[in-house]
Parts: sequence; C-alpha cells; structure tokens
Amino acid sequence: MIEIPVKFLGGMREEMGTSLVTLLLPQGATVDDLKTRLKALGVPLHSEDTIVMLNDLGIDQWDSGRVLVQGDVVVVFPNIAGG
Repeated sequence: MIEIPVKFLGGMREEMGTSLVTLLLPQGATVDDLKTRLKALGVPLHSEDTIVMLNDLGIDQWDSGRVLVQGDVVVVFPNIAGG
C-alpha cells in the first residue's frame, strides 16, 4: 500500500471539513485510480471552481495510467481569479 496525502486549502478545507486526508492505495495504483477515489470523497474534479494538483501539475495533465509512488501529494483549492 502507498499513502497519498490530499491537502485541502482555502474554502475547500471548510467544504470538506478537514485540511488533510490520507488515501491508502494499492501498489500499482494509477492516476485514474486516484481520480476515482477523489470523486468518492466528493472532490469536484471537473469544476471550474476547483483546482486539483498532483505534485506540481494539474491532475488532468498527468497520463491517466501513470503509476503513483510514495511521495506523491494532492492539493485541492478553490480557483480564485484576480485582476
């Protein structure tokens, strides 16, 4: 099993009721598996109001078949536009 921390920032912290969740995924789990688990948590993956990052890239920028490794980190935060 690998542990993937999911950090919630800003308004997402209040919406989710926590600032951190640790997902336990089996060895060989992929980005697609991670997305499934995030959806099950209630993370709005395809909302214009939410940004979901895996390490330093948006989660949809990763190949869905990429195997997750210990040390990967997910950060979820509201999309805030400024000018």
